[in-house]
Amino acid sequence: MFRNIVLLLCMFFSVASKAEQNLTLWYSHQDNSFINLLVDEFKKENNINISLVQFDPEKIKAEILLGAQYGGLPDLVIFPSDFVGLHRLMKLSRIPEDWFLSDISPPAKSTAFADRKYWGIPVIQGNNLLLYYNKKLVSKPARSWESLLASKQQYIDKNILPIGWNYQDMYYFIPFLSAFNGWPITDNQISLNTPEMVAALKYYRDLAKQKVVDEQCHYTCSQADFVQGKEAYAINGDWAYQDLKNTMGENLGVALLPTINGSQMRSMKSTFVLSLPNYSSRPKQEKKLIEKFAKFVQRPSIQTLVYEKTRLLPVSEHLLGEYKKQAKGNDKVLFEQFELSKPMPSSIKMAIAWQAIAIGFKRYEDGLSAEESAEYMQHIATQQMRRLKNE
Repeated sequence: MFRNIVLLLCMFFSVASKAEQNLTLWYSHQDNSFINLLVDEFKKENNINISLVQFDPEKIKAEILLGAQYGGLPDLVIFPSDFVGLHRLMKLSRIPEDWFLSDISPPAKSTAFADRKYWGIPVIQGNNLLLYYNKKLVSKPARSWESLLASKQQYIDKNILPIGWNYQDMYYFIPFLSAFNGWPITDNQISLNTPEMVAALKYYRDLAKQKVVDEQCHYTCSQADFVQGKEAYAINGDWAYQDLKNTMGENLGVALLPTINGSQMRSMKSTFVLSLPNYSSRPKQEKKLIEKFAKFVQRPSIQTLVYEKTRLLPVSEHLLGEYKKQAKGNDKVLFEQFELSKPMPSSIKMAIAWQAIAIGFKRYEDGLSAEESAEYMQHIATQQMRRLKNE
């Protein structure tokens, strides 16, 4: 009798222990179906609960930095690859090279590399901007800003905004800078005080002054207005494609970003990576689960499932090539814009450049000249780099 009770107790605690296996994952990707798909498929093979916490893209960086400083970091995070430049401040753990599957494309893998180590595992790639349009309002999408501006009055007369995007987010400013042959990191140095930056600032600001875009309408507002037919065009990321498609159906059009004076706008592109805060301090059993999940998300079968359900591009070199060959219609545009986009640096210099551009642009809106604002951007970046070296 006593022996049976002991066996039952052992079985109970064993089952309870297995049921209590839990991981927490923070993420910032708009497409919930992408994250849920990964987690649900993983749960089918493992007796585990993964708690999900979604943050706005503008907030997740601050949340992780605060968590690293005051405690409370999750087991897993999925975020844009440029965050890995902040690996020390975020307390990210190095990814062992033998965790990577061989089929990951070298450009995708390189996005997780900083300071001679890997700090994340690429899960999907793209994260670049596109031109969306409402087919009810636009019969043929504009290929240039000159063409789009020439048609603006027909929309304004109907109380429709010609185009919308998250104007205050400097990620959306970068394609304009690129069209003037500028880029924030040149020869591995932060390069903001340039004639190209000045020209791009003036052009960008002038669009708001012409009421072509609502400068006060942020991400959620702009996407909602586009879906409701209050905007003819929208600049948004590939991450929004499935949401827009689900809502707008056949009325959703996708096109390449328009040219400026014949020059191509080039969005930044990156990957979303799986990173591991404080992995080295996790319990042994938890480490095994984390490693298993990290290898699971790279599987060709999982990469295939994600692309077919969400149209988010795989990091598998083979799959990317196969899907590119098959692409038609909107899918073809997704690949074309991806190839036209430029990789976003993953170094801490990019994180500093983002901050400097945002502060400088606010000064420009507050009354500084474009020339003074570009100079101020460079000043902020230089100061931050000096502080970093002295820490």
